Amino acid sequence: MRLRRALSLGLAYAALTAMWAGHVRHAAASAYRAAATSASTVGPDTVTFASGALTLRGIVYRPAGNGPFTTILFNHGSGTDYSGEVGAVGPAYAASGFAFFAPSRRGQWLSSATGGYILDSLNAVGRVSGKGGRDALLVALMKGPQLDDVAAALAWIKRQPFVNPDRVVVAGNSFGGIVTVFASARLSGLLAAIDFAGAAQTWADSPQLQREMTDAVTTSRVPIFFAQAENDYDLAPSRALSAAMQLASRPYLLKIFPPFGSTTAEGHSFGYFGAAIWGPVVTSFLEALPSR
Repeated sequence: MRLRRALSLGLAYAALTAMWAGHVRHAAASAYRAAATSASTVGPDTVTFASGALTLRGIVYRPAGNGPFTTILFNHGSGTDYSGEVGAVGPAYAASGFAFFAPSRRGQWLSSATGGYILDSLNAVGRVSGKGGRDALLVALMKGPQLDDVAAALAWIKRQPFVNPDRVVVAGNSFGGIVTVFASARLSGLLAAIDFAGAAQTWADSPQLQREMTDAVTTSRVPIFFAQAENDYDLAPSRALSAAMQLASRPYLLKIFPPFGSTTAEGHSFGYFGAAIWGPVVTSFLEALPSR
């Protein structure tokens, strides 16, 4: 009840949306860009953490000072290299006063030596079993080993002395947004979740994923902020999942931002490269949340 009172949906949505009207939107974005270029930050630091028998790697950025800081646990997408993306979004969060940890899940990016690449597995099953088989495997991976790695990352980051363990937010883009949604329902000790473009490339062909993500948001333990650029591949996931949370009386925020870049791929990368635009809204959302 405390969270619901603090995040009265109508008031929170109206207040945050109003920030983006006319000159207020541009002033907020300009102030955010100025902070991002002038603030003192620490990182990138490459770290290791255990997920079961695996040793995985990740990247940490944080503000200068001892903290403890509200911390973003950021989940990357399904690609092979996120150095540029994390190198953009991590410093932006740190410059705004948040610690930032981007764990590299098994078989991907910095942890590529620890297992098979996720898209290779999905595509191989898809060739044999069609869209239904690919859909089922995607759900199994996201709710299984991929979520296990996020849980291990959460346990690791909460032990760091610069982190406020009561103010850890799980976030992610694309495939990282999918696993973020599942984390919101299944992992304890989170403050909130931020889903950028989760399932925007898979939603239409994945009815099982649609059902599982809908079940997750209706049982989410924390508020979820759904965000996409208007020129992303598909806006249906954010709209459908936020509507499901509204029906279930769960606290959420939905924001469809103006187009970012000139292509759908650039729109899909908004969660990484659009911090000067979404930063003030995300910061306001997080600052409004009472500690657990």
